[in-house]
Amino acid sequence: MIKRILLLFLVFQFQTVVGQIDLIKISDFGSNPGNLEMFLHVSKKQKSNNSLVVVLHGCTQDASSISIQSGWNELSDMQGFSVLYPQQKKSNNPNDCFNWFQKKDIDKDQGEVFSIKQMIDYAIDSLKLNRDSIFVYGLSAGAAMGVALMADYPSTFQMGAILAGGPFYSATNPMTAFGTLLSPPKKSGKDWSKFVFKQHQDSIKKFPKLIVIHGRGDQVVNIENSRQLILQWADLHQISPIPTDTIYDFKDHSDFVNFVYKDSAKNELISFLEVRYLGHELMVDPGEGAGQGGKTGLFSKDKDFFSTYWIASKFGLIKQED
Repeated sequence: MIKRILLLFLVFQFQTVVGQIDLIKISDFGSNPGNLEMFLHVSKKQKSNNSLVVVLHGCTQDASSISIQSGWNELSDMQGFSVLYPQQKKSNNPNDCFNWFQKKDIDKDQGEVFSIKQMIDYAIDSLKLNRDSIFVYGLSAGAAMGVALMADYPSTFQMGAILAGGPFYSATNPMTAFGTLLSPPKKSGKDWSKFVFKQHQDSIKKFPKLIVIHGRGDQVVNIENSRQLILQWADLHQISPIPTDTIYDFKDHSDFVNFVYKDSAKNELISFLEVRYLGHELMVDPGEGAGQGGKTGLFSKDKDFFSTYWIASKFGLIKQED
């Protein structure tokens, strides 16, 4: 209770000085073995039992830049959920990449992945959030770290959105990481899923649902990485790696194809949005209209499609759109 009161006091103080809340830095959230920084965006409609979205930036980005480009804060203020932004330090990685390729940072309860888990627990306890409504979103290196979080702590997350990422344990040291991005190893779904099960002593039977977005024009992370991720996650969900439905011209975009993977009960467990004319970037649709948002930048592109809005809808955070 004291922790919650102090956090909300900081939020309201910040609002009074600046006029509107953006990001609040939290310094004391746990032992922080990965030596990361923590930032929170607390919704203007903040109340108990709200949802939390964990947003992970890519290389050469930080919490501020991805919050601006993705538009998560604006949706947070409109819909009432909170946003957690872990941030890398140059002392850990000179390019500000999360170390998704280091065993010591992606193994369960180790390094960076454990620091982020501590941030999540802090946010839940401090803001009295709903433990059954936690989501993760990541771009590039942040996407790969998002996959690691879902692999290590599957019961924590309801769903994750992975933009230009890849499977868990596709690389485990810096020497193999670069080659993996351009030419990922190809394995069966069962071989990929073994890396996940090795993180758990007990039998894990339920895993988060998965959203994948990747551009076919991505010259930084080969789209095959996302296809290998789908093989891994389909095996974890024990469903076919062959799409149940294929939707061309998705949302009236001729270069979008949506591949949907369902279980025998017709529950959608994986959604893969493949975009023909998209590089290593997230898609935005700047504007004030309904369903518009985000800003263009080094890693975001105006495609007349606010991908964050679509993802938030899939998360169940925006009720009026499928």
